[in-house]
Amino acid sequence: MRIFADIVENLTSSIRFIVGMIVLVGLAIGLMLTLGASYVAPKAAASLAERAERVGEKAIKAAQQERLAEEMGKDGWGYEAATASAGHGPSDAEAPGSADDGWAD
Repeated sequence: MRIFADIVENLTSSIRFIVGMIVLVGLAIGLMLTLGASYVAPKAAASLAERAERVGEKAIKAAQQERLAEEMGKDGWGYEAATASAGHGPSDAEAPGSADDGWAD
């Protein structure tokens, strides 16, 4: 009978050890998640906000340049690329100074 008591005692102590290890691992994971949320997440959010701000500034500058080019194109002061795409500049087949450039000889 003493053998059965020893077996049950060893079994319960093993189960207690396994449950204790599971609890300790759970606490360690909880601690890592807490530290990650309190230390890493704010830094990641700040860098993401800075990156989004830079992208927004670039988009605003591009929109301003596009609007300026469009307004200058309407007034006849457009860039060469804008006027060539609009069909107002010399084509690739016409060279400057050719007979069809609009200047009288």
